[in-house]
Amino acid sequence: MAILSLWLAEHQMNKVFEERLLDYGKSKPILPLKEAGQIKQGNATRVDWNIVCPISSADEVYVIGNPPYLGSRNQNEEQKKDLDASINMIKSYRKLDYISVWFYKSANYIKGYNAKSAFVSTNSICQGEQVGILWKPIFEIGIEFDFAYTDFNWTNNAKGKAGVTVVIIGLRNISKIPKYLITDGIITTTQNISPNLENGTTKNIQKQTKPLSKFPEMRRGNMPNDQQFLRISKEEKDQLINKYTEIDKIIKKQVGSDEFINNIERYCYWISDENLSYALTIPEVKLAIDNCYNYRITSKDKTLHSQALRAHQFREFFECNDNSLLIPIVSSVNREYIPIGFVDRDTIIPNSAQVIYDANSLIFGILTSKMHNVWVKFTAGKMRTDYRYSIFLCYNTFPFPDITNKQKENLNLYVFAILDERAKHPSKTMAQLYNPTTMPKGLLQAHQELDTAIEQCYRLQPFKNDTERLEYLFKQYEEMLQKDTLFAKQKKREKRQ
Repeated sequence: MAILSLWLAEHQMNKVFEERLLDYGKSKPILPLKEAGQIKQGNATRVDWNIVCPISSADEVYVIGNPPYLGSRNQNEEQKKDLDASINMIKSYRKLDYISVWFYKSANYIKGYNAKSAFVSTNSICQGEQVGILWKPIFEIGIEFDFAYTDFNWTNNAKGKAGVTVVIIGLRNISKIPKYLITDGIITTTQNISPNLENGTTKNIQKQTKPLSKFPEMRRGNMPNDQQFLRISKEEKDQLINKYTEIDKIIKKQVGSDEFINNIERYCYWISDENLSYALTIPEVKLAIDNCYNYRITSKDKTLHSQALRAHQFREFFECNDNSLLIPIVSSVNREYIPIGFVDRDTIIPNSAQVIYDANSLIFGILTSKMHNVWVKFTAGKMRTDYRYSIFLCYNTFPFPDITNKQKENLNLYVFAILDERAKHPSKTMAQLYNPTTMPKGLLQAHQELDTAIEQCYRLQPFKNDTERLEYLFKQYEEMLQKDTLFAKQKKREKRQ
């Protein structure tokens, strides 16, 4: 198979050679097939590449390939052992995709030589938490990006035509030679390529378990773990309310990311311990609880199994006293603003969205701003090509300065203007309101006015572009991170005393 691949590659390159030279050159005939190339069989994650292909200062070497992808959750035991044997010197390496081994080993292989490497990879190694884990140790040994072909869909000819979003990343030793970003076939020359495959800094963001700024806690919505038994459609809800006059006290509206963005009505049984005896008198509800119990009691998940006795409730049962702010986990990269919004206290937010309970209008304004969107674009992971918002990387790390009460009052006015503009279009979904081609002019203007007010909280001089915004935010982030680290060390010393 390897020999056949080499022959095919040779044939393909011969065709390119002939096309570029037109009538001025001919390649050697590939037939009859001749034995060529040196093929070594082995586990690339385990073998010493310098033994397989020794490299010297006189050589010019290119390492290329399309290694296995496999996210951390999809690796079998043998593949996990491959990571243990090859990249255990990297902190939190078990969270990396399998292909990370090739990037790390190739970086060490080409270090200090006239050599480069390039691999096709899933785009996940350039998103979210993996960015800091993988690229920091590679950059620290004097390796940088040579070029990057950003997200594109890769399909094969196998049955079912499996598809995946991939990137192509080239590595080289640090050089002053320009780098190249290729997006949708357009080549851009740049002096720097960030780990997120953007024109920008190579510095990394460290995930934080609590906000660096003075923000309220954001958490994941309630995890149901009910096999859908405690969730019902609008039609089912209407039928139950027509049949049982008091049942509305154990039914609540459920709004996750999809429901919020596309205005889909869904409901769930939300049964407090005080209302359990009533719930069990209703056959449809009792059946749902029994089914949920059977699902949990037979689960191999110890935590889920232990919650079988609470089969009338979601695995998590958090409520708020006032309005909650809903932040979708996944949002289209095509939107200029991530659609977020308030829901009332009687609405349940499941784990398909993130939530700030009892949130105020100020945090809404900060999170819906252009400054925050620029930060999200840099820090978020992706689901295919959509942003995947992370509490630890996007929210907890976002730097926002301390501001005066007058500034807060001013920002609130702009927030209310956005909410008023939304209210003028009751028939439109969030998806329609925030579609760049259909976004109402009044709503866009309200957002832009908020953007200006938010940016003036950082500095009075306007930002020229998103690159300048990100550079400023990163500087603020590093300063806040340093203060937070010093504060943590001081607290430790005080405890010892």
